[in-house]
Order: sequence, then C-alpha cells, then structure tokens
Amino acid sequence: MKMIWRCVICFVFVGLTLKALLSHINSAHSRSPDFRVVCGIDGCSKEYRVYNSLWYHIRRNHREHLECGGHRQRGTTVASNRETPSVVNRNVWTYKPTTVENREHYKDEAVVENRVQAEDVMTEKNRVQPCSNSVSPHFGVFDNTASLYSGFDGGTCTHLSHPALSQTDENLNILDVPCSAVLDSSASCCAKDNTRHDTLSRQATAIMLTAREKHHLSQRGVNDVLAAMQQYQALLVTNLRSQIQTVFQLHQGSELQKEVMAVFDRIEDPFTSVATTYRQDNVIKEHFNFVESEEVCVGYAACIHKKGGKRILSTKPKCFHYIPLIKSLEQLLLHPKVLEMLDQPQKYTVGYLYDITDGELMKSHPLFSARPSALQIIVYSDEIEICNPLGSHASKNKLIMFYYTLGNINPKYRSKLAAIRLLAIAKKSELSECGIDAILGRLYEDLVMLYDGVTIQTEKGEREIFGALVSICGDTLAQHELCGFKEGVGFAYSKCRHCECSFEDMQMYFDEDNFELRTLERHVRQCSDIEKANTEYLRNSLKTTFGINRRSKLVEFPAFNLIQQTPQDIMHIILEGIAPLEIKCVIKELINLGQIDLDVLNTALTGFPYSPLDVRDKPSPITSSTLASIDNKLKQSSGQMIVLLKILPFLIDADKDNEHYKIITELLEITQILFAPVISIQTISKLKTLIEQHLKHMKNIFPDNNITPKQHYLIHAPSQIKLLGPMVRHMCMRFESKHCFFKQWASKLNFRNVCKSLIKHNQMYECCQNAGKHPFFLMSVYWDQHQKLATCHI
Repeated sequence: MKMIWRCVICFVFVGLTLKALLSHINSAHSRSPDFRVVCGIDGCSKEYRVYNSLWYHIRRNHREHLECGGHRQRGTTVASNRETPSVVNRNVWTYKPTTVENREHYKDEAVVENRVQAEDVMTEKNRVQPCSNSVSPHFGVFDNTASLYSGFDGGTCTHLSHPALSQTDENLNILDVPCSAVLDSSASCCAKDNTRHDTLSRQATAIMLTAREKHHLSQRGVNDVLAAMQQYQALLVTNLRSQIQTVFQLHQGSELQKEVMAVFDRIEDPFTSVATTYRQDNVIKEHFNFVESEEVCVGYAACIHKKGGKRILSTKPKCFHYIPLIKSLEQLLLHPKVLEMLDQPQKYTVGYLYDITDGELMKSHPLFSARPSALQIIVYSDEIEICNPLGSHASKNKLIMFYYTLGNINPKYRSKLAAIRLLAIAKKSELSECGIDAILGRLYEDLVMLYDGVTIQTEKGEREIFGALVSICGDTLAQHELCGFKEGVGFAYSKCRHCECSFEDMQMYFDEDNFELRTLERHVRQCSDIEKANTEYLRNSLKTTFGINRRSKLVEFPAFNLIQQTPQDIMHIILEGIAPLEIKCVIKELINLGQIDLDVLNTALTGFPYSPLDVRDKPSPITSSTLASIDNKLKQSSGQMIVLLKILPFLIDADKDNEHYKIITELLEITQILFAPVISIQTISKLKTLIEQHLKHMKNIFPDNNITPKQHYLIHAPSQIKLLGPMVRHMCMRFESKHCFFKQWASKLNFRNVCKSLIKHNQMYECCQNAGKHPFFLMSVYWDQHQKLATCHI
C-alpha cells in the first residue's frame, strides 16, 4: 500500500515517499532560525535543530523507510514543534507523542497493516524496483558517496496549492532511471569519477578551512554557510536536470536520454564530507597533512572540583602546547613552490650584505658552511595578554608565544605572516615553577635531530633535510629570560649581554672596542661559578656581578652561541627606546628656549601631507602632559615613530646649525642605515663612527641625562650586522603582527583551555595554506615579455 507523507511544519506539502518529504524540509524549512524537528518515525522522539543531523539519524536508524520506495510496513512520520497530535486518516501521518495510549494504538494499527501486506506483495512484485545503489534519489548515502540533491527525491510527490511551493512541482517529478544503466555507466567511468570527486571534496574542504580559520567564522556560522551552499547546489542541479529532461521529452525513445540523466544520478555533493564539525576535523586531519600539537606536562597544581554537592580536593596538570618542529617543517615544505624557493637561494653582489647568508656567521658555522642549503631557523618569543583585563586580573591570561621562520625564505616573502609559524604556546602561570627551559628542552630534542639530518616526505618523494638555529629574536626582557641573564638590567653590575660594561663605563665610552666582550666559554665558566657557590649570599652576589641568573638550556643547542646569535632588535631599541627618549628631550628643550610652540608643532603634525603608506601610521598629537612626564615615552606606536622621525626635521623650524636640530638629523641618519635592507661593507664602518659621535653629542648637550642601556646597545649594532647581515632581517615588528591572529580568536573562545583552542585554530589555518596558491605568493606581480611603445606626438 502507498504511504503518504505530510509535512506538519507547513501542513501544505504531501509526498509519496519519505525522501520527498525530507527534500521538502531541507529546501523549504531547514534555513528557518527557529527550525526544530522531531523524528517521529516508529515512535522515535529524537529532536534536531540541524537538518543534516536529522538526515544522519534517519539514515542510520530508519534506513528501511528510505529504501521502501513509497511502500511501508508500519506507518509513522516526521514532525515539528507545530504539529497537532491527531491523525486525519491512515494515509496522512502526523506526530503522536509516545504515551501509553499511543503504544496501544500502534499495536492495533500494526494488525490492520498486516492485512494489507498480502495485497502489497503482488503489487510489489510487478513494480519496477529502484536501484538500491543508485545515488541520485538517495541523499543519505553520506558514509561513502552522497548525492548532490541533498534530499531531493526522485520519487513521485504531491503538492497542495501553495504559491511558495508550487513552482517546484515539475522539478520534483523526476523519472526513475533503471539500475542497470547507472551501474554500467558507473563501471566505465569509476576511476575518473573518483579522481574528480576527490578534487572537488578537497576544494570544498579548503573553502571551509578558509572561511573558518582565515576569516575567523564561528563553527555555527561555518555550518550554516555549508548548509546553504549544499541547498543552493541541489536546487541548481535539479533545475538543470529539469531543463535537460524537458528537451529530451521532445525526442522520445532516444537511448541518449538515459545516459545523460544517469550523469545527474552520479553527481556527488563535495560538501558532504564537511557538513558537520566532526566530519570537518576528520577530513582535515586525513587529507590536509594536519600536524597535531603535543601537550607536554611540566607539573601539577592542587585544585577543588565539585562532584554533586561535595567539593573534592584534586590535582590538575600544568602543561604547555608544542608543535613538533620537524613535522611543521614537513608541512611547510610540502608546497612545491616553497621547496623550489629553498633549493634556489638568491645570489647577491659581493661587498654588500643583503641577508643572513652574507654574514660572517654563515661562513664559519659548522653546518651552514658545509651545507649551504640547510634550513636557517629563526625563533621569536614574546608574552601577550589576550583579554586586556584591569587590576588584579592583569596577568591571569598572559601567554608565552614561540614562533619561528626560515632564513632560507626570500626576504620579500619572509615578511608575510604566513612565513611566521607557531612553535609553542603556554600560560605564563603554568611555567612559574619550571621556567622557560621546559619549552627550550622540547625544542632542543628536535634541533638535535634536525642538525644530524631527518627524512621528510615531499611531493617529489622522500628527502633528507638539515637545519640549525640561526638566531633568537625578541625584546630585551624575552632574550635575557631565554639566555639566563638578569631580566631587569638595573639590578646587575654587567648590564649588557654582549659585553661586561658597568654603569660608569656606559656613561664614558661609546666605542665597542673599549669594552670587554662576552664569550660563550666565559659565560659557561661564570654559570659554573654560580652553581658551585657555597652560600646563598655568595650565589646572589655572583649573579649580580655577572648579570646572570642561571645556565640556560640554549647553551646545549647544537652549534649555537647565545652571545652572538641573540641580536638586538631595532624596533625595541630605536623605535621604542632611543627615538622617543631623544625626540622628547629635544622638543622639551626647544620649547623651553622659545624656538618652537607645542600647538604649532601639533598643527603641523595634523596638516602634514602624508604619503598613502604613511597616513596609516600618522603620528598622534603630543600633549603637554606627555612632555611633562618623567618617563622616556611619547605615547606613539612603532609605526608612528618611524613616520615622526622622518618628518620631524621638516616640522622643527630651527636653524640647521642648531645643536638640538643636529641630534635629530644624526639619529635619523643612523636609523636609516639600521633599517636599510642592503648595506655595503664601507657603510658599516661609517655607522660605527656615526653612533660614537651621536652618543658623545647627546651626552654633551644633555649632561644631566644618563646614557640608557638601550643607547649603549647601539654600539654593538655594527658588529652584529657583520655577523648576521642587515638588522632588519631580525626585526620583531612582523613577529608581533602575528599576535593579532590569536587575539582575534581569543575573543570568540572560552578560556577553559585557551592554549589548546588557539593552537588548534592555528594548525587548521596552516593546513589550508597548502590547499591552493600559498599565501607567500599571493599579490605577487610577475613581469613578462614587453615591447617598447612607439613615440606618440600630440
């Protein structure tokens, strides 16, 4: 007997198959914001708010109702929150709650239906059975292949008069295709169809990844977008099928009709594999070379858990999350263009320093001198506050971030955020006891393996790679913490990690040759002296004298010198240290001398014709309270300080022979050399002289102002450029830009395990980079052959 299925959401649609009803619910109601459906089949009371979840449930638990082809043995329905608990007649099914009375009714109803089954047997034998393996009428074959129709059934259905649904009457009345035709066509094109479907599924997953990780959509938003895309594709293909079928109706009897219509039966939905959160994560981990992070336990903390009405004392682990370096490198080098770029290093002009490879370190390094193509790893560390709280909660969610990049990447691509990859993340409070050496210890294991050579998988097959740590970047606080020096240099007798200068010598000498430079051998010996101290007082005295807190794990890193390979960062030294200090001193002095007016200066700052690039970092007006403060800050960002330093000589209406004006021009000349991407050997000698003259000039003009440690660090810049190349190659500005990715996600996550959530989103985002054109090469311009234009006289 034919079973009629009625939609109890709108009470308008009536279909002869369950698949037709599901197709209607998907296309007409699933996008409703208050969508809620109760299964109702065989008394099932499962409730769903997502259509795909309803379909999976029916496909797995009520499969027989989908494959019965319009016939059934026991009558039930699909219902919603707007159903009525009454039955109109035996063939129009509505939802009935599973009460005791309804169970008795089901028993009586089953007896009546058994009498009808004998009549259905003869009808069933004479009916042409639809192919059980055919994909077209079965939206629910999600476990292997799924039809693009996503619930649009090929069976007959009936609509009541309704203006919003009448336009789909002809589209849903699709002829059954014999099973043999579908199987023959599938057998002939199986390999090609599988390849095509894999490509489409991979592209669909890449779209989902980009939407979720790059554009920071919530998981619910991603699922809604995917559901809408599935629905749109289903309507599009159904409309196309209806148009082609209309054409074939004009040419009846053609064998081509069955073949063409069978193509629509085999069209598969590429978004099926990523329709739910669970499926998305599985597909990404299986097909996109997902790198799973490690959760490394470093200790335990006491805590209280609530269990029922009781409070139980328990422990919870203290952990940090680490991304295996070798697996991360394998994922990065999986892209063929990235691997090709590393295999073809740039060749530069002799006598100029362009990159790290031009420095003296690379020529004397035991690995890079023997293997020039070895991976040059640059590590950066910093602390960030992801929620910016106030008061006592200011450091509750402070995180320690570790990033890395490769010096082998061309400098024009290295500045892109895609070239900066996450290495480790931890809560600062979790490392309060074990310290930062816990993360360095895990990094040490990977670096030892990489130094000896490891085999990775690339698109061209297996390949052995080598690599070593080139430099560790960061601000002074982070670098001193990693290297084991005194983090607050004011409490140390030796205030520099490159030389053993005292405060008195710092005020008198401005040439690196006047100081005794630190060496790795001497540093190790001083660490041993601290560890062998007999008393706590002697140990603290040695720490203050040497400026060292502990022996760092960096000492054990292969072929790494923590004295030479921790370069000063020009962003923190110049833009956040020296430039605000000296500009503030000069402006205050000029105002006191009556040579400039603060209001006039601010007016000039506001009305200056900035270039399109500089207008984004337009300096803020300088207030009188800022100048009156005793700190060395101007309350400008690093980008604003670059612009202010460039335009300040034009804004100060002073004589060029003015000594205060000369300080600004000297600082500007030094800054231009330090930020230069290419430096000649002769320029380095000039830079050393300029720095010495500038510091002497500064001390003479402002004798009451002490030379700060950051001003002293400037004298080591020339030797660092000789050793590691231009200082801009180790600048932290782009590394700090990477923080924005995690701060944006932090506002959309809960803080139960924020480190795990952030690192998961980061790994998902890095997966999608290899799906298409790598972000390294986006917005790149390639020059092709060109011809000289003929002269045009006007």
